[in-house]
Amino acid sequence: MKSRSNDFLFRFFCCFLSFLIFFSGCASPSKSVEKSAQVPAWGTVPKVSSEEAVIGQKIHDEILSSFRPYTEPQALEYINKIGKNLAGYAERKDLPYQFFILYNDRIYATSAPGGHVYLTTGMIYFLENESELAAVLAHEIGELQYHDPKLSRGKKILESIVNGGAMIAPAFGQFGALAIVGLAMIKSTADAREPTPENKLTAADQRALSYMVKAGYDPQGLIDLQHKFLNAKPEIRPYFTDYYESRPISQERMEFLNKEFEGLSLTNQTFTTNRENFLIMTKGIKEIYRQ
Repeated sequence: MKSRSNDFLFRFFCCFLSFLIFFSGCASPSKSVEKSAQVPAWGTVPKVSSEEAVIGQKIHDEILSSFRPYTEPQALEYINKIGKNLAGYAERKDLPYQFFILYNDRIYATSAPGGHVYLTTGMIYFLENESELAAVLAHEIGELQYHDPKLSRGKKILESIVNGGAMIAPAFGQFGALAIVGLAMIKSTADAREPTPENKLTAADQRALSYMVKAGYDPQGLIDLQHKFLNAKPEIRPYFTDYYESRPISQERMEFLNKEFEGLSLTNQTFTTNRENFLIMTKGIKEIYRQ
C-alpha cells in the first residue's frame, strides 16, 4: 500500500470544512444545485425525483470527480449482487440502492443520500470473506434508513462544501472529499430532536445484523469485522483511521452488538463465510495489492 497522506493536513481539512458547514447555516440561500442526473460510464442512475436524490447525486458527482472508480465487471457485479440482496430487506423501499468501488488504498466505506454506497479497494483487500463484506455493506445500508425531512437545508450546506472544497482540494488530495461526506451529512441533518451519532451507529448495526440473517449471510461477520479493526497490526491501522473515527468501536458498541447477536433467531439456520467465492470474485483487487 502507498504511504498515508499527512495526517495533520487531513485533520485541518476536516476542521476547515466544519467551519464552512457552520457558517453556511447563516449564509443567504445560494443557487439551487438541482440538475439532471449524470450517468456514469458503468451504469444507469435513476432519474432524480426528490431533494434527497438531488443531494445524493451531487455528492456522487463530486466523489466521482475525485476518485477513479474500480470497474472490473466481475468484482462490481459481485458487490452489487450482495448489496442488493441485503437491501431487499431494508425498510426503505424508495431508494434505488447502488454500490460502487473506489480505487484507493484507504480502508474505507461510506454512503450518501439517495441510496449510494461506496467502498474502497483497500477495504476489500482488508476483508477476508463474504460475510465480512456483507457486514460492511449491510451497515452502510442501515445508515441510509434515516429519512430526514430537513434535507433541503443540506443543499445549501452541500454547495458551500463543494465551493470550499474546490479551493483547498489540491492541498489535501482526493481522499478528503470522500472521508468528509459522512461529516457533511451529519452536520446538514443535525438537530436536537434527531438521534445522536452514537444511537444511529448502533441502530445501523442492529439493522445490519437483521439484513444479514434474512439475506443468508453469517451475522458473525459483523462482530468479526470489529475485532479485525481492534486487533489490526500497527502498520495497517493508519489506513483505516478515518473509517474508525466515523464508526468508533467502543465497549458500549461491542456490548450492544453481542447482545443483539444473542437475541437473533438462528434456530435451524446454517451459514457459511463463502471465503473461497469471495477470493475468486475479488481476485483482481487482491492481485493489485500483492504486486
